Amino acid sequence: MTYIFADRLSILLLFITTLLLHGCGWTDSFFGGEDNTVPPTELNDISETVHIHPLWSKDVGVGLGEAFVALQPAITSSHIYTVDREGQVTALNLGTGSINWQVELDMTITGGISFGDGILVIGNNRGELIVLNDSDGSIKWQKELSSVILSAPVIQDDVLIARTGDGRIYGLSTDDGSQIWVYDRGVPVLTLRGNSSPLLAGKELVFTGFDSGKVAAVGVQHGRLLWEANATVPRGRSDLERLVDIDGNMLLIGRVLYVVTYQGRIVAIDALEGDILWAEKMSSYAGMSADERNLYITDSDSNVWAVDRVSGKRLWKQDKLAYRILTAPVSVGDNVLVGDYEGYVHILSSDGGELIGREKIDGSGFHVQPQVDGDTVFIYGNSGTLHALQIN
Repeated sequence: MTYIFADRLSILLLFITTLLLHGCGWTDSFFGGEDNTVPPTELNDISETVHIHPLWSKDVGVGLGEAFVALQPAITSSHIYTVDREGQVTALNLGTGSINWQVELDMTITGGISFGDGILVIGNNRGELIVLNDSDGSIKWQKELSSVILSAPVIQDDVLIARTGDGRIYGLSTDDGSQIWVYDRGVPVLTLRGNSSPLLAGKELVFTGFDSGKVAAVGVQHGRLLWEANATVPRGRSDLERLVDIDGNMLLIGRVLYVVTYQGRIVAIDALEGDILWAEKMSSYAGMSADERNLYITDSDSNVWAVDRVSGKRLWKQDKLAYRILTAPVSVGDNVLVGDYEGYVHILSSDGGELIGREKIDGSGFHVQPQVDGDTVFIYGNSGTLHALQIN
């Protein structure tokens, strides 16, 4: 009974905190105060030297609904798979956007979608993993875990690895969902609504970021802990001040793992030993991307940063998109691309961060990080339209 009460309290606090983080004026009328949220920065004219060209767009459901959940599409060599908030799963031709198949699961989806070993995996608000055959979307098996699934699972060598909202990582058989192992880290009283997805390192290791600001490396086949590192340490007197969730994507480049936390730091970690190579102050829940030189991060105020991968030195900051609730950035050639809450796609120069291109693509806005495949950028709109773009 104690656990159930704590979970409901956390959900209430999460709801209020999410509204605060996303600048919703409803909180002011609810609490009877004035609206102190910072308004989104207005867009000024820019000199466009790079242009965004829509290739195709396709309606693939209701999108995220009224929730900001990480429903990033999954890309293979020939298909792109999407899932919407209400459980509509769609398989599209990667080049043309034509729909190959579509199924309705009639459930509230909170995590996914992932592809591997001929299967698709999604998670719902009841803590169920649903595994589909990629050929036609038929259900292969489903299994209930201990808590809501808020991120996309990963698959390696017949092992499906899923993170649940209560701080557990499960290793399951891709054949039938039978449990191979579980690693339990627990969660603080108050967390942001979201989890970073597990990140594979070859066939042996999987990295997971936790709401406590810790990162763990465990074995894919056995789930044993190899190392644990503090990406950041919670500070402050209140639970709100001590929020240090790792909700954005982590990056593995060579043997260096890059992690950014909310109200904490961005760190480079030796992926084999767990040693901190460098650390710089940063706050982000959106995530980051990288090219051969730099990391690109959207911070909690929607400023975009470039940071040197080797030293952690801050190279530039673009603040002309502040408070526009940007997606995590993606590196595209010599450029960096982000989407915003109004449906604009912005192009920044990777050298100095200058705004060099802009196009309004989707009136519902963007929350999910854009994805790049070859010379095509895919971006999933909040209301359920998938867009394919080219940048030149």
